[in-house]
Amino acid sequence: MSDLFHSLSLFLPLLLLFPFFFFISIAAQSNDTNFPGCFSYRCANINISYPFWRMDSETPTQYCGYEGFGINCSNNGEEDVPIAYLGDDSYYVHNISYNPKWIALVDYDVSPVVPSVRCPRVRHNIDLGDLPFNFLGQNVNLSFHFNCTGVPSFAHEIRCLSTPTNKSFVHSLYEEPPNVNWTEYSCLEEVETTVFDVFGSTTTLENGFPGALSKGFELRWGRTEDCEKCEDSGGRCGYNRNTTEHMCFCSGGKTTTGHCNGTFVKTPRFKLNSTSTPVF
Repeated sequence: MSDLFHSLSLFLPLLLLFPFFFFISIAAQSNDTNFPGCFSYRCANINISYPFWRMDSETPTQYCGYEGFGINCSNNGEEDVPIAYLGDDSYYVHNISYNPKWIALVDYDVSPVVPSVRCPRVRHNIDLGDLPFNFLGQNVNLSFHFNCTGVPSFAHEIRCLSTPTNKSFVHSLYEEPPNVNWTEYSCLEEVETTVFDVFGSTTTLENGFPGALSKGFELRWGRTEDCEKCEDSGGRCGYNRNTTEHMCFCSGGKTTTGHCNGTFVKTPRFKLNSTSTPVF
């Protein structure tokens, strides 16, 4: 009998810990009971919920969310990193707000999750394509020029990317005078990007552009035309990769290729604007 009590005394703490480990295992994934086919996830401190969806966790054939709104939760060896894509380019997801609707992105090459570099360099423009995004808040458009023979008077040289014979510089687009003869500077590459405006009387563009790049930019999203009927009927929009058709996930688990029958009510379309600025 003493052996039995001894065994139970060893096993009981494991039973008490089991609910804790079970909770941890499901904490990264949850679903709305009204929409059992639409999961929400966490990646680092980011809540990935409709209309966004986690690329590495959905089924190979379908997903609940907007086309182009997939977020990949990768790991850089130290932490989980949420990555979104605009065109073929990767962006670190700094924050997502669902009410109001905006997402803050940072070009992955200059984001805080990559090893710090003394002199950050952008390598591509921002390509929104046909995605229902619009720039939000106090943004500024920057133009970078690399490997040039000279620096115009209105621009700011990037000394850490310059040599005596090959100059690199940056300027905001509102600083650029009309009718600039760019052939005079023989630049081999130009990249335009948008960043949150952190510049002021104490932060110049010449010294402040690395910090501005690391803060990224903000986008507000609206609805896609293909998803309007589904959402107006109370459903959530998705996509079937096999049939290349849009899907509608309805409450109670029903899925259709149109809208949730019997509940279709037209509501006003969401209009994009940039009148408000999120603070984070």
